[in-house]
Amino acid sequence: MRDLVLILFIVGFVVASFRRPYFMALGYIWVDFLQPQKLTYWFLSGAPVALIMGMGAVAFYVFLDEKQRIRLSFVQGLIIFLVLYATVNTFGWAIVTDHAREKWDWVSKGLLFSVFLPWVLTTRRRVEAAAFVMILSTAAITISGGVKTLLGSGGYGTVSFLVQSNTGLYEGSTLATVALAFIPLTLWLYRRNTIMKPSLLTLLATAGIIFSMILVTVGAEARTGLVAGAVLLLLLWLVNSRKLIFAAAIAAAAAIAIPMLPASFTDRMSTIKTYDEDMSASIRLSVWKWTIDFVKEHPFGGGFGVYRINQFDVDMQRREGVADNMDTRTVTVKKEARAFHNSFFEVLGELGYLGAAIYVSIVILALHATWTLRRISTGDPERDVWFRDLGTMMAISLIVYTVGSMFVSIAFQPPYYDLLAITIAATHIARRERLGNNVDEKVGPRRRPVGMGTAAPAKA
Repeated sequence: MRDLVLILFIVGFVVASFRRPYFMALGYIWVDFLQPQKLTYWFLSGAPVALIMGMGAVAFYVFLDEKQRIRLSFVQGLIIFLVLYATVNTFGWAIVTDHAREKWDWVSKGLLFSVFLPWVLTTRRRVEAAAFVMILSTAAITISGGVKTLLGSGGYGTVSFLVQSNTGLYEGSTLATVALAFIPLTLWLYRRNTIMKPSLLTLLATAGIIFSMILVTVGAEARTGLVAGAVLLLLLWLVNSRKLIFAAAIAAAAAIAIPMLPASFTDRMSTIKTYDEDMSASIRLSVWKWTIDFVKEHPFGGGFGVYRINQFDVDMQRREGVADNMDTRTVTVKKEARAFHNSFFEVLGELGYLGAAIYVSIVILALHATWTLRRISTGDPERDVWFRDLGTMMAISLIVYTVGSMFVSIAFQPPYYDLLAITIAATHIARRERLGNNVDEKVGPRRRPVGMGTAAPAKA
């Protein structure tokens, strides 16, 4: 039954693309996030669905969609350069060849498609549709994990999702980071989208999705979520016009929720203060030290998956005795093939100094893009609110994602680059509207070119 439903979804995206060509790009986003080939048992299992949908999206754009003159931004150019450099790295001097080529395959497709997206998302409604697909695809996983958390199957490394997998959004720490980063985008969609008017139903749906994103963060018991969640609350408080009310609501929610948290969650979060006694934290620090030493000898990096060759000793503090008479001793444990658990060290170890410099530049320019979007004026106050609010929420999303990436290797995961693509697309739309070349649904020309892909409000 699940196979049939997923196949119908894919067929639906394809069929709809003949009338609205940009739906094929939305279908690629859906496949990239949900990975239906991992959820099926026969027809789609192992099939290159993302590649097929990606090629279809480009084909529908080239042959059927209305084209807009869009200039390649500097940050998009950096992403392309990063892919080219990663390609040379992978096929030139990667150490763990098989794993490097496997990772290069999905990294290159995801990053290049994010560069392509702004050419497709040429109206506000298309931007909203892409955001909806991203949110709902993620929500399908968080709702599943949230329900299972409520039923008692949560826990670090054990929380169950739609499928038993430890890659992409199906990895607990990654999902916690992405879910929290998507909360601002979810709030923006509820307030500003032009596809569905705010109502009790949309309010309940929004609240349910946000609750599932918070719940799955608790269920994953990843310390990444605690830090990223704290940053999210701080940023939302800073941009809120009613700071006292917002702070009081958060305090009340915390007072109610904290006593209800499972003991395993509070015990794991408490290890942040005693990192030298926690195996996971000590290993991460040792991996980061190994990465710095490795790059000194391999300045161009060791290729994707190079962490698999690491070997190091971990010094752990052990306390023994009773409360009034505690003795501390150091225990050395040998470890190998441990992941980077940090996006910046991930890029540094895999792509060297040049790759790390490119990645840091992309992170900085991504935030600059949100600032640019916030400051653009189209001359229409109502429209300006749409762009300004999107820029603000995108900035919060990108910052939360970046903070979360300090504790998990997600430098090349598609959600970050898709958020950036939406920001760039919205910036192009705002600039075009400022120049008077308006093709948005509500004030566009009465006769739209064939293949424009924008429906009248009554049919949306």
